[in-house]
Amino acid sequence: MILVEDTRVTKRLLEQYSITSRLFALHEHNEQRAVSTILSRLVDEKISAALVCDAGTPLIADPGFRLVCAAHERGLRVFTAPGACAAIAALSIAGIPSDRFIFEGFLPTRSSARKTRLRALESDPRTLIFYEAPHRVIATIEDFCEVFGPLREISVARELTKLHETLYRGPLGMVSVAMRNDPNAARGEIVIVLGGATNIDYTVDETRALNMVNVLTKYLPVANAIKVAAEICDVKRNRLYRLVHAPEKIDH
Repeated sequence: MILVEDTRVTKRLLEQYSITSRLFALHEHNEQRAVSTILSRLVDEKISAALVCDAGTPLIADPGFRLVCAAHERGLRVFTAPGACAAIAALSIAGIPSDRFIFEGFLPTRSSARKTRLRALESDPRTLIFYEAPHRVIATIEDFCEVFGPLREISVARELTKLHETLYRGPLGMVSVAMRNDPNAARGEIVIVLGGATNIDYTVDETRALNMVNVLTKYLPVANAIKVAAEICDVKRNRLYRLVHAPEKIDH
């Protein structure tokens, strides 16, 4: 028996390999009530089951925890077949410290609740990994800028391992600008990797200038925004340019 998140998605894959095992839908809306039925079948019919999800690894921001926990409690053996995991894949190419990191999954959908959660993570020195829905990602990155400031290093991976894989990386403020100006930024599956808090300090004027650049680039080219902010905040233009160097955008 194969336990699947969406029978329509998995069926297409199975047909490619002529696999005809029984499919049983297991998703976030039915997992709690389906666990006992599944375990009864495994025990009574003496069969095994494979748990798969639509993409990535089961249980990583996907269903399956209740089933795995219940299987252990019933004394059933649970094995893993390592495969793709978007969080680890994004971390491996982010160019952000990977020796210590935490996975936060999806943030709250409302901006106020999202910023409250982000403020609780503001001083964490570990790299932070998030998943985000495409229709919320621009707003989420704006909230990141407000909470973490424009200088925190970030990598936003879109459509990993797929045809339109794209990576935006660099200072938060400039990645925010790049994504706002890219009509494709809010499409597909997205993983955000954010650098942890550091002890790097910037002057009050530099911080003010960087925040100003982040706002001005909504209306002006980056070079013009830097020129205006440097003059208003009395910061050397070359220094400000180095601080807000344009982020990389890598289309694979």
